Amino acid sequence: MIFGSEPPLYLKPVGRRGLRRHEADELQHYPNYVHPVCQQPDSAAYISEPYRLHPALKAVHELRHQQNEGRERQRIIRANRMMRVVERNADLKVRRDMEFEREQEHWKKVAGVSTRNEPSNGLDTVTLQCRTAEARQAMEYKEAVGKSLYYARQKQLAGRRDVHGYNIISGEPLKPIIVPPLPPPISTAEDSHSHQ
Repeated sequence: MIFGSEPPLYLKPVGRRGLRRHEADELQHYPNYVHPVCQQPDSAAYISEPYRLHPALKAVHELRHQQNEGRERQRIIRANRMMRVVERNADLKVRRDMEFEREQEHWKKVAGVSTRNEPSNGLDTVTLQCRTAEARQAMEYKEAVGKSLYYARQKQLAGRRDVHGYNIISGEPLKPIIVPPLPPPISTAEDSHSHQ
């Protein structure tokens, strides 16, 4: 800038005299433009003129008020954090109890290696007798199914081996293989509940 190039006041526009920087910037923008320096009443940094110019309010009062607000915010944050910790611990305890009960039920049903040291077929490990009626019924059903499948397999193999149906040396008819029918499936209590 060359010295003496500033125009004198009488040559400057009258509308620009006495304006501060942010007030002059407002004239260059659209109507209702709000400069960032100008705080609105709903802003956190807004201070009204009566409050700012109050003779009895000092800086120490403002600092003390800010410290009290900060302590209150920290107290609320700590209380919320402790509440979340308590809720998380309670939920974790409930889930741990449910998992423990589920594991106990699982180990009660495990065969052979369970804590009861009992086999899954319902037999007593010493006397080899069925302990319950359900176990006896399940064992009889398993034996009947195995017997039926065994004779069905023997009949199929005999049909492949002897296609004539009689002894080719002596001419005597072969003994028929009678296949026992399959027993009906066992209806348990869980099946009855599911059908209901």
